[in-house]
Amino acid sequence: MILVGIYLDPAALACKDCHWTVDLVLRMSTLRCLPPKRKGTSVRKPLYILSMLLLLGACRTGAKSSATGGAKFKAPAGDSTAIIAGFDTLGVTKGQIDKLLQPMIVEIAQQAKASNVSFDQAATQMRRQAAAQVLMQAIFEREVKANKIVVDERKVDSIYKAVTAQFKDSAQLLTALAQAGDTPASVREKIAKQLLHNQLLETVLADSLKVSPARIDSFYQANMDRFGGAAKVRGRHILKLSKGPEDSAKAHGAILAIAKKLSSDDKQFGAIAKAESDDPGSKANGGDLGWFNPKEMVPEFAHAVETLEPGKISAPVRTQYGWHIIQIQDRKAGSTPPLDSVKPTIEAMLKQEVAGRVVPAYYRKLAKTYKVEFLDASYKDEIFEEPKPAMAPPPAGMLPEPAPARAPAQPAPAGK
Repeated sequence: MILVGIYLDPAALACKDCHWTVDLVLRMSTLRCLPPKRKGTSVRKPLYILSMLLLLGACRTGAKSSATGGAKFKAPAGDSTAIIAGFDTLGVTKGQIDKLLQPMIVEIAQQAKASNVSFDQAATQMRRQAAAQVLMQAIFEREVKANKIVVDERKVDSIYKAVTAQFKDSAQLLTALAQAGDTPASVREKIAKQLLHNQLLETVLADSLKVSPARIDSFYQANMDRFGGAAKVRGRHILKLSKGPEDSAKAHGAILAIAKKLSSDDKQFGAIAKAESDDPGSKANGGDLGWFNPKEMVPEFAHAVETLEPGKISAPVRTQYGWHIIQIQDRKAGSTPPLDSVKPTIEAMLKQEVAGRVVPAYYRKLAKTYKVEFLDASYKDEIFEEPKPAMAPPPAGMLPEPAPARAPAQPAPAGK
């Protein structure tokens, strides 16, 4: 589910590395979440977005009622399509939702084909999300006024400038915005609305979103290797691939023979790797894996690397890929920045974690307060449903037999 409204930590607005703002603006007219920017365990470029909101235009109500919506809710002026939901007198129509999904027709069709389902089935969840976002957008606007929240135009300018700076020239910017159905003015308006929503969340959920200094320190101590540069090693390996139990003995025998050759002359490592290794990614380079973080490897490989002295050659090591012989050539110590320099990043990350729990509950509360109703249940998103209670554990003696233990899948070593 795409939550309606994003929680954007204020620290993000002061972040000089605002590359994500391009996605923020250009995706405002679509039902997409901002894709994660970090890879592996790096958190050097903090992301503060809990989930992406469709920053829709305000739902303007007119005097004309939908033919099927009755007199209770009023559709936008000139819209005669069926009203599917509403609150107070405001109605949301099928036409509004279809218009929002129009830019995504090709993508939905591709998803339908890939999943072997009908177009309508593939679009169902997006329709629900769009309906939720239109309704909650209107509710948020009322809450912003009720709480007398005013947008900071300097922040609007800052984010807008960060967006425009990513484009080569104004022509490229206008082309990109036109493809998203936007203009510079509409983008500024959407940025302003999102900042207002963010300020609203900061105001009404201030106590719930607090993160204690002790929690920040605890996270820092437990994740020090995720900040700054992780310790790395440069090494090489020879792999004899084992695809299953039937050829494990053969691979083991082959790696023992290689180990024997290296015991008499370790300078042959590169030549033997080129001739006999089964790793196509490193074989041509004499088994060279380059610089890598041991923690990114499968556990058995990582353990051998961490305990191996530079220049030494390991005993045969078995992993899910087969049998390896490893040689470490050099090491680089990691560098961990002081807590004060990463505290804002950690606080924002932890605040996002808390927001993931409290923000959905706040949305449900608003939906109840404004008495949101659905005339077509097929458009009703789970945000308007009470979360299902966790299932109670079965009585003692009725638990199924545990499945045999199985090692979780791990990424292949570099070069695999």
